[in-house]
Amino acid sequence: MTNKLLLTAVLAAIITACTPIGYYSEYKDIEPKGWAYSDTLCFNTDTCVAQDMVIAVRHSDFYRYKNIWVEISDSTHTDSVNIVFCDMFGRWLGKGIGASYQISVPVPFTIEPNTQVRVRHILRIDTVKGIEQIGLVPQE
Repeated sequence: MTNKLLLTAVLAAIITACTPIGYYSEYKDIEPKGWAYSDTLCFNTDTCVAQDMVIAVRHSDFYRYKNIWVEISDSTHTDSVNIVFCDMFGRWLGKGIGASYQISVPVPFTIEPNTQVRVRHILRIDTVKGIEQIGLVPQE
């Protein structure tokens, strides 16, 4: 009887230990003073299965550049991604209301279960202003 009870408890813990696929979603706020080159954002995914994700960037009208380069990495992958915010005429490509916009691009590799994903900007300037949030969300 004790073995059955122990087995049931272990199985219940395993089943509830991870978030279901497609459920993990997290945004990190960027301080108003800006996103410094040395500030790496860490996302601790808690899913039981590998999944395709996107990097979502929320920015304001105060962002001064056409794009931003970010480096995204986990324990086995490191890649850089160019996120383009506006077209050649300066019109914002993201969706938004007022002075805040969001644009998303795919992560170039599949996010493995229970992995820490790190994101940092790799522009040639130290502190980037106008970025409000960076998110790691499921790909639709």
